[in-house]
Amino acid sequence: MASLLIDAYKIQLIVNHMMLTITPFIPNGVANDWQKAVNCLERTIGSILGNPERDLRAIVICQDRPPLRIKDERYIFLQTKQPKPNREDYDAKLHDIGLKTAEAFETARDFSPDYVMVVDADDLISNTLVSYVYQRPNFDAFCLKVGYEWREGASTFTIRHRFNQYCGSSHVYRFEDRLFPVWLGKSTTKRVCDQSHSYVEGALDAERLQVHKIWECKAVYVTGHGNNLDLVGHRLTMKRRIKDLVFSPWRNKPITPELRTEFGLQSEQ
Repeated sequence: MASLLIDAYKIQLIVNHMMLTITPFIPNGVANDWQKAVNCLERTIGSILGNPERDLRAIVICQDRPPLRIKDERYIFLQTKQPKPNREDYDAKLHDIGLKTAEAFETARDFSPDYVMVVDADDLISNTLVSYVYQRPNFDAFCLKVGYEWREGASTFTIRHRFNQYCGSSHVYRFEDRLFPVWLGKSTTKRVCDQSHSYVEGALDAERLQVHKIWECKAVYVTGHGNNLDLVGHRLTMKRRIKDLVFSPWRNKPITPELRTEFGLQSEQ
């Protein structure tokens, strides 16, 4: 009887959680190839919604509505009135992403989620990530310390350590103002998780928040499709190519049917 009560309590803990993802998307006329960007976004949102939890929501925010074929009621489009950035102005495009992310956080208040994750518009999320988070309710944040990198069209994933330094889709957070003092609180200066992903781990540790560091691959950092904002960073140097070749037997993992299902890549076969 006692074990049944404990199991029921665990189920109740899981049922009561809600997770929301936010994906700022590049508008038409600003992307190098908007239709390609739309295709990547559809794949990304499909991977998020591959998580079966019904209390999951996936928000996309953009100046233009992308023509996605997704019919899942958990997908939400938010149209911003922010002006489009100059296509040639890198800083303006970064600023556009920041403004749209902050605006989506404001809208997210209406859903009162327990957790929030910012997901780049080309990355992929494991269909086990949401349940993984829900089953660990005692943490303030989750940091993906290892993940996959996939150069679009390749038949293998490359395992990347220090994944949270590579990829923007590498943290899950409690939806609270102590983690987002600017986006959810009243601060205008102090930032914790409301800043570049490469600084977040250090900021979380400095605040002595409870961070669960994930050493399983739960996300894929996608490159090679021509719409990455930092294209220079995705042109591999000769040193990087040689290093990847030398370590490929240990780092490269064939994309099996199971991995395609886990990360929503069935249509890429």
